[in-house]
Amino acid sequence: MSTLDTARRPAALPKMTIRQAGERDRAALAEMFARCTTQTRYRRFHGHVNVLPARYLTEALSGRPDHLALVAVVAAGPREGSTEGLTEGSIVALASCRTDARGVGDLGVLVEDGWQRLGIGAALLREIAGYATSTGIGVFTAQVLAEQSWILRLLTAYGSCASVTRRGVLDVTVTASGRTR
Repeated sequence: MSTLDTARRPAALPKMTIRQAGERDRAALAEMFARCTTQTRYRRFHGHVNVLPARYLTEALSGRPDHLALVAVVAAGPREGSTEGLTEGSIVALASCRTDARGVGDLGVLVEDGWQRLGIGAALLREIAGYATSTGIGVFTAQVLAEQSWILRLLTAYGSCASVTRRGVLDVTVTASGRTR
């Protein structure tokens, strides 16, 4: 896929590569998920999840065209202040887009705690949106906790957003504009 442009990132962020996830990543994703805090897991799955859901992971790693999954891989050692135990080649983020029968893509992004707020999630989203747009997906959905409404600003880069709040969760629909930032 691509290498993140670290010129726009804090100096402490090592070079990373974004690539399509595959079955070979199953163990590394389990390790990354284990390094995530309970809060981070809750924000992604909106429930208390201790392991990546098996059905989701199997689908995401299948390589099927209706479920694109990308990982962000550290291309150098751990950055200062990050989670201990990371080595070159460690996965620190996962993003996916599952397309339903209507052609609507459902987005999900999980970034390990020590790597959040550095632009990794935005870079993954940019890659997924570019791929999805090139394959004809014109509408995306995402479920975002109301406390994370700042994510709507990221999503508006790819089209017009409409959201409905239900029980503390924003159900967001993005009608793609074709731009990928």
